[in-house]
Amino acid sequence: MKDATDLKTRFSGIYYGWRMVAVGAVISCIGSVQTASLSVFFLPLQRELALSRAQLSFVFSLTRLEGSIESPVVGWMIDKYGPRLPIVTGAVLGGVGFLILPLAKTFWPFFIIYMGMISIGFQMGFISSMHAVANLWFIRYRTRAMSFYSSSLRLGNAIFAPILGLIVAASSWRYGSVFAGAVVLVIALPLAALIKRSPESMGLLPDGDSPEEAHEKAKKEVENPKAQVKHEEADFDLSEALKSPSYWLIITSTTVRYLIIGGIHMHWVPIFVWKGYSEVTGAAFIGFASLVAWPLILLNGVLGDRFSKRLILMSGHTSLLLSMFVLAYSDNLWSIYLFSVLFSYGEGVSPTNYSIIGEYFGRRSFATLRGLVTTFTTVAIFSPVYAGWIFDQTEDYTTVLYTYVGIAIFAIFILLFLKRPRKVALSTN
Repeated sequence: MKDATDLKTRFSGIYYGWRMVAVGAVISCIGSVQTASLSVFFLPLQRELALSRAQLSFVFSLTRLEGSIESPVVGWMIDKYGPRLPIVTGAVLGGVGFLILPLAKTFWPFFIIYMGMISIGFQMGFISSMHAVANLWFIRYRTRAMSFYSSSLRLGNAIFAPILGLIVAASSWRYGSVFAGAVVLVIALPLAALIKRSPESMGLLPDGDSPEEAHEKAKKEVENPKAQVKHEEADFDLSEALKSPSYWLIITSTTVRYLIIGGIHMHWVPIFVWKGYSEVTGAAFIGFASLVAWPLILLNGVLGDRFSKRLILMSGHTSLLLSMFVLAYSDNLWSIYLFSVLFSYGEGVSPTNYSIIGEYFGRRSFATLRGLVTTFTTVAIFSPVYAGWIFDQTEDYTTVLYTYVGIAIFAIFILLFLKRPRKVALSTN
């Protein structure tokens, strides 16, 4: 007969942490409506607000600057109080923000609502919190759990980008905004109440280990010191992590990834229009690329728990590099499909990008460390602005794509020097 702990840990043979993954994945899927709206709304907003592409790119890019300021605070909140509060707060702010955004008739009301509600809400509830949930509930399967969140974001893009594109084509971006707000408040907000603080708060252990299994594992590690060095969960505090060169290499690599992905995502539909396709076709290809990314991210999640995360990150940057070449020279639909697949894989290493922080530095300060990564990657806000400015001057995106090739090469190079910090030496008194 199973004891009480085992019954709580394994209801119907499923560890409760996987239920957190399932709930969080649906929340992330709904939250992707905000990222899907950026490129789909871009040209209609540019025409209505009478802005240049550089100006509108700057407005949207300020959301990352805002997120860089907000993320450490949210990270501290998650580490201290758990992820439920920021998820609920973010869903309310983001959902209501989208509902009232159509009331904005001129630039400044639009700017205040978007920055003051939508951006804050989605950064807090859908970006900063979900990876922290995975890191709290898992150690051995950390990358796999994070991959479910990242893949659900792409699945949401695959669903919402075409829907928003059709809504905008049939009516206007305002109806698309109301739709976005409704799905957040009706679906994501109620689910946020189901998120639990941590396995320990329920008398459980990470990965679904029973107390007996944890005791046996600790016993084996004591008997085999080499195994302890290999398998012991790192648990650096903030100051220890900041002294590690590996943390700064991760920050630099992440910044480069954001520079490329952020610029392409915001200008995705405009780039397709530049290539001679319609806005609806551009939105449809956002959906296609996101649909392709969905299984690729899950695959990376499995591989990231078994193989070198550094090599997976390098392969992602290589794929981004190749996708920029293909997009620059694409002259037919098949090359656009190839670009979408390569870009999707490069973007799909994102769970590995964050799980490596957990693997190297542990659970105690993960949300804060992840938040600081967002802060230091603020430089990426200039990428979409740069892309818009280049197009405003030349009516061409080729120079932008070559720039992204160069920084992808730089990212591959610096990852050659990334290595796991000596956690035993740093964490031993």
